[in-house]
Amino acid sequence: MRAFKILPRDVIVAANLSHFALKRLSWFDFCKSHEGNISLTCRHFGISRDTFYLWKRRFNPNNLTSLEDDTKTRRPKNVREMTTPLYIRDLICTIRSNDPEKSKYEIQAELSDIYDIKIGYNTVQKVINRHPELLRANVNHLRGLRKHRSYSIARVRAARELRDRFPGSLLQIDTKHLYILGKRFYLFVAIDCKTRLGFIHTYKTGSSLNAADFLLKVIRFFPFRVQAINTDNGSEYLLNFHKLIQSLGITHYFSYPHTPKMNARAERLIQTATYEFFNWQDDLIDDLYEINQRCVIFTKKYNTKRYHQSLGYRTPMQYLTMLTEKKKKKGDYLYVM
Repeated sequence: MRAFKILPRDVIVAANLSHFALKRLSWFDFCKSHEGNISLTCRHFGISRDTFYLWKRRFNPNNLTSLEDDTKTRRPKNVREMTTPLYIRDLICTIRSNDPEKSKYEIQAELSDIYDIKIGYNTVQKVINRHPELLRANVNHLRGLRKHRSYSIARVRAARELRDRFPGSLLQIDTKHLYILGKRFYLFVAIDCKTRLGFIHTYKTGSSLNAADFLLKVIRFFPFRVQAINTDNGSEYLLNFHKLIQSLGITHYFSYPHTPKMNARAERLIQTATYEFFNWQDDLIDDLYEINQRCVIFTKKYNTKRYHQSLGYRTPMQYLTMLTEKKKKKGDYLYVM
């Protein structure tokens, strides 16, 4: 630290100034050491006279923190305002408030179809960003993450290439709570990453025994050999489930903790089953057999009647048939049980 002449060294050290504040203090120290020659000081430090006088007005020898940057005063005097009409911004806020799950693309489409308003989806997002209450409640969920404990089972991560290699190269399995008439059930889902072929089944508990039983049903359901399975770090996928996977010679991959996007296709299947099917079952009772009968109906509908954009608007069975025909011509054996 240089020896300032304008103030005692102990005072400057006690102020604990930043690098930029010390640099500004050196301006005034140099100026005082050269008989108050401001022009010489500005030439020496390569600053304008306006900058020198700006900080001279702020400088208080009794409060050295006055030389620190004040972020409140750095805001431009003239701030650009949105040119989008106010009624369109209010309409976007209303649509988002009524349905917080709507994305900017869906809001853009609704404005175009219903209100005949042509607007870019980036403008929709700007309006949403200016209203924090419209943002999803879970945007800060990562702040509460804790350092997870060391596991006795190695957490091997699946390579992204496995998702689209061939049918059965990677299945994603996940669990979701399903509430019916006040009772909680456990909805297990499995989906093949390549063909989007899905399977769901319900249990009363989320134990590893039930997860192992679900795995056996999955193996029997899919018409191709399953080579790898990806799950989260839930306790239901340890012990019996993991032992069964090892005995079957299937590779067990795990997602990172609190990272559902690594199991995104299973998460998407859960949402589809919940929003497009179970939420419409008004006559469903809290009977496990009845619930699983509805699971059979949904599985058949999902695989044979629901068209997927990612599959070129084909059903999973249509896409699997197309792949199977191509692979049979090449003599590929990976699709055979």
